[in-house]
Parts: sequence; structure tokens; C-alpha cells
Amino acid sequence: MKNLNNLIAVATGKKRADIVLKNAQVLNVFTRKFIPSDIAILEEYIAGVGKRGSYSGETEIDCSGSYITPGFIDAHVHIESSMVLPLAFSEAVVRHGTTAVIADPHEIANVLGPDSVRFMCRQSEKALSDIYFMIPSCVPATDFEHTGGCITSQDINTLLQLPKVLGLGEMMNYPGLLGGNPEVLQKIKATQNFEGKRTVLDGHAPLVSGLDLQGYKVCGIQTDHECHTFEEALEKVENGMYVLIRLGSSAKDLYTIVPNLVASGIDTNRFLFCTDDKNIADILDYGHIDANIRSAIELGISPEKAFTMASWQTASCYHLEEQGAICAGYRADLVILSDIQKVSITKVMKNGELIPMEYVSQKPEMDEEDLNTESGDLLFRACHSVKLPPIKPDFFTFGKKDSLLASGEEVEKYQGRYVIQIHENTLNTESLFIPKEKISKKFKAGELCRLAVLERHGNGGAHSLALLSGYGLKQGAIASSIGHDSHNIICAGQSPEDMVLAVETIKKMAGGICIVDNGVVKATLPLPVAGLMSDESGLWVKEKLEKLQKEVAVLGIYEHIEPFVTLSFLALPVIPALRLTDKGLFDVIKWSFL
Repeated sequence: MKNLNNLIAVATGKKRADIVLKNAQVLNVFTRKFIPSDIAILEEYIAGVGKRGSYSGETEIDCSGSYITPGFIDAHVHIESSMVLPLAFSEAVVRHGTTAVIADPHEIANVLGPDSVRFMCRQSEKALSDIYFMIPSCVPATDFEHTGGCITSQDINTLLQLPKVLGLGEMMNYPGLLGGNPEVLQKIKATQNFEGKRTVLDGHAPLVSGLDLQGYKVCGIQTDHECHTFEEALEKVENGMYVLIRLGSSAKDLYTIVPNLVASGIDTNRFLFCTDDKNIADILDYGHIDANIRSAIELGISPEKAFTMASWQTASCYHLEEQGAICAGYRADLVILSDIQKVSITKVMKNGELIPMEYVSQKPEMDEEDLNTESGDLLFRACHSVKLPPIKPDFFTFGKKDSLLASGEEVEKYQGRYVIQIHENTLNTESLFIPKEKISKKFKAGELCRLAVLERHGNGGAHSLALLSGYGLKQGAIASSIGHDSHNIICAGQSPEDMVLAVETIKKMAGGICIVDNGVVKATLPLPVAGLMSDESGLWVKEKLEKLQKEVAVLGIYEHIEPFVTLSFLALPVIPALRLTDKGLFDVIKWSFL
């Protein structure tokens, strides 16, 4: 609660501030200019911003030669994809200037349902950055896969009462929306009409354009983070949407959007930054939203615009009334930099307190109060979420002799096989049809590998198999319990025997990632919390990931492909063009199984 009398006294120069940051170049996000200023801070708020010498404080910090911007805000992130719990996540990102994130916990929700959203909200209370939440809109994402959790329109009414919930998460089921699915529309209505609360409806609409985009937008969808080209982004901005420019571990749409955005000369005021999915190792090594800003500046966006995109524009979109600007009455969430071109951060302030810049990673503590819910012990459920039947080698073979030709038809009638083709820097895939006479040759050359998905929530044990191109895996197998968004087991491999061992190891670890080669387990990363997150420190997870990366190189996976995030998204049937779920090979464009 603001102490208005004291804030007024400091703002008008009648009382000393707690802290004054002096002699800095301060970003005014309203004019998008750096202005020589002093900043007076009282408790957790900015009391005033004035010309140099305007304020005095109990503590005065000389910022000569420095620049100060508002704290950065990630417009869309799945914390689960960092592979650590919210506290460990925040310890990493806050030192990169991220003082707030808009999180969508639909990964853990697909495993454990509505209780997991409450769990993530409680865990976020200990975080160093502010963590706001969107309610997962599509749990399950589609009816074309088995999942562990379900969130209904009635659940949304309940979850909207949580204080840090801002609205409805990415509406991935755009075919359901455009087709007038009653439950989809009820989720939208429930969010829009909730007790006068200002809410936001996030979108997820890759390649949706023209009249279909009109139908999507008319329902009140306000954002989209799935644009891969500038042309797609421009059409959505022209229709009043915010476009979230993504730079994650795998999807790097920033590199295709920003150069054309600069060349077009249009205003950047409807563009924000997000990471979406970024693992803890990449955050620690390459940065968080600061990496988006740095890359955007390198590609031609001015620093003033880039820092504003990362702060004020995101705060405005999500109605964060006291964040995103350096202005009297706003929270003192600040980033101090020595170089704005290189985004060189020297200090970060959160709620008026300087964050120690040395990264110290702690193992998050789990309180019993956090883990017990009305429906039972969530921790027990989370740590027993991998429920696989006995694994058989024939789960990973195509025919009696595994000729790679059999397809459920007579072999002589078999003409070829549809193959998932992946590409660099995008989650979009391509649907290829490879004639039967070329499949065996490509497989032996390592141009193709097997891809399997196995249901792991105890809903019948369905499994499916396909071929993958563009991954580069030439030997061994990789298995993971991270398989967006239903998070069934996904496994890529050359050898069925290695694939069996990799999946069995995941089962024993209660979730995680495993690499096997020639019958030997080479590296593992246990992720016992819902098969998605570790309960260890960020540095511990980073070390495990680095070991996995070394073993991946031995298997032959292409250097330009991020192996783990890329693999995990091959099971998500809402991103074009071809995906594999536990029910079969799915054509996203035709919205039907092949």
C-alpha cells in the first residue's frame, strides 16, 4: 500500500528519498527518449523523476555514464520449459533485467489439471521477479491426443479469482473457435465477463489470416506469439492485435520478423517481446528478454524503441498499471546499464531494492502448505505422473522385418510414407511424402530417424510411430517426458532397442530426458515434478543439460537444431504442418489424421 503523504513529500522535494539514482540517462517510454535525470525512490516506489540535482536521499548512487530503463517484462513464457521451479527461474531471469513475466502454466496443467495452476501461483510468491499468470485455455490442446489434466469453463471461473491471474492463456484451438465450439466460446465469455476484472485474451494462431483471422479477432483475442514472418505479423497488427516477437531455445522468429519490421518503417508500438520456451541453460548462457532486446538492436531497431517494447508496451497490453515506466507512482523496477547498444547490465532494482548480481542458485524448498490441495497431495501426484505400460520393441518398428515399408496395408500397395520435416529457428514443420524406394536409403544414411509418442498418463497406453527428417540423429535414441502440450513420452531414435531403454529409463526417473547409445544410458536429466521440472537448483539442471548436449553431438544431431525443445514440440497438433500424437500422425492444416 502506498504511503501517499510521504510519497508527495518526497516527490515535491520536501523530504529526503530513501534512494536517489543521480546523473543517469533515463528512458522516458512515453517519448522514447533518454533524458538526463535523477530518480527518487521511497520504499518500493518511484517518488519522482527530475532534472539533475532535484532530489536528495539517505542513499545516493552516482550513475554518471549509465543508462536506466524500466525492468523488462516477458510477455509470454512457460516457466516449466526452463525445467526449474518458479524460484529458481526468477533467480536466473532477474539478473538479466526481467522483473516481471506473464506465465502460462499450461504445461503442468496438461499433466495435473487446475490444482497445478494454484501450485504454480503459490510457488511464484517466493520468486524474485513478479510472476503473473494466464489461465490455460486449451487443456487438453485438442481431442487428438490423450492428456493427464483438463481445465473447463467452470474451472476458469474459479481460477480467475486468483489475484495474479490476468486472463485467458493462448487460445490454440482456433479451429474449435472458428467452428463455434460451445465450450471454447464459453471459456472466452467467462473471461470477458468476470466481475468487472480487466482481462486479456492471449492468442495462438499460426498462419490464420484473411476471413479466418476476422473470426478469431472478433472474439476478443488480443495477442499472438506464433508469427514466423513479418507479413503474418503485419496482418495481425493491422487488425488491432499485439504481436509478441519470440526468441526462445528453439523458435527464433525475431530473426525473420525484425529485419522486415525495420525495413517497413511502421511503428513498433504493437510489438512486444517474449521467450515462450527457453531452458535454464540458455537463460544463464545467453540471457532472457535482454537477449531479445540485444538482437533487435543489432537488427536495426533503436535502443529507445527496443527497451520500450520490452517494458511499457507489455505492461500496457496486460494492464500492469504500476509497471513498465520510470515515472512518479510506478514501482521501482529498474535496469541500470553501461552500454545500451550491447545491453550491458550492471545493476537491477526490484521494488526499490538492488538485486545481488552474483548468481547464487538455491534448491527451492517445498512447503507442505504449498503441496496440499483440496483434491489431495499434489506433490505425490506430480512425482508419480509417468504411468507407462511395459515397453515393447515393436512399439518402435514399422513391420514384421522393420523394412520401413509396412503401413497397415499390403506392402505391394504401399507407395511411400509421410514424414515430418523440421527446419531451423521455427516450430513449424513441413509435411513430406517420400516414395518407398527412397526411405530405406535415407534411413541408412541417417537422413531419417524413428519418432514415437507413448501415452504416459494412465489413459490406455496408446502409442504411435512415424519418421522424422531434418533432425540428424544417426545412432542411439533420445527420450523425454516433455512433449508439448499433453506431455506424453516422445522418443527419437535409430535403434528400437535403444528407444526401449531410453523410455524405460524415463519411467524409472518419474520423468525427464534420457540419451542412450548402443545399449548404454549415456546421460539423464531427472524431472520429477510432473515430468517437466526439477526440484534442484538452476545450476544443477544446467550441468545436467550440458552433459546431455555433449552426448547429443555424438549421436549426430545437426548443430543448428536445438535437440530437446525441438523434439518436445513435434507432438503439438496445433502448429503446422505435421505432428505426431499418441493417436497417430496428424495433419494440422487439414485438421485430421493421416
